[in-house]
Amino acid sequence: MKTSTVLFNIGGHPYRVSKSLLDSQPNSMLTRIASKQWHIDESEIFIDRNGSRFQYVLDYLRDGRVILPVSECKETIVSELEYYNIDFDADYIRHSSQGQAADGLKIIQNTILKWRCADLAADCIQAAWDDSKWRGDKKYLSFEPNRFKDTFYNMKEKEIIKLTNEHLITLGVKLTSMEFDIGHEMCRATMQLIDSD
Repeated sequence: MKTSTVLFNIGGHPYRVSKSLLDSQPNSMLTRIASKQWHIDESEIFIDRNGSRFQYVLDYLRDGRVILPVSECKETIVSELEYYNIDFDADYIRHSSQGQAADGLKIIQNTILKWRCADLAADCIQAAWDDSKWRGDKKYLSFEPNRFKDTFYNMKEKEIIKLTNEHLITLGVKLTSMEFDIGHEMCRATMQLIDSD
């Protein structure tokens, strides 16, 4: 009796695969092993490979692409496809989180930058508080930028001012400009009181 499926045992993991799927890659090792000339009876065909990775080989055969979890290395799956002599395009093998990770990273970066601007606002208020001569005119504050170097390198001045002012405005002051002197590693912030009329 002729069956329409083949039972593979890949490293102890059973996989039942349709012959029509195998026929889509006639030169693959899997198709050759399952052919009549190599396999006469209906018993399983054992292949000593990583059985958990074989599911991605089947995914590629079925869909022409593979979406890998982060835990799987693309190069390892490419190696599996090469071992089974399956024609493939590596551009269609990617991680499911590639797009999601980029979006998540951007959210995290924005959150960190907002926190840094909140710290900058606190430093501005502390500097104004410590300086008894400040009368509400424009005040120039100088401080060590070590804590904020990444903020200045990664953001435009307008972005820094906007995010910092989200914190300062509630206290009746605003940041009007930021200057960063890379050579002297100094930062100068211009801050003023907000008119209350």
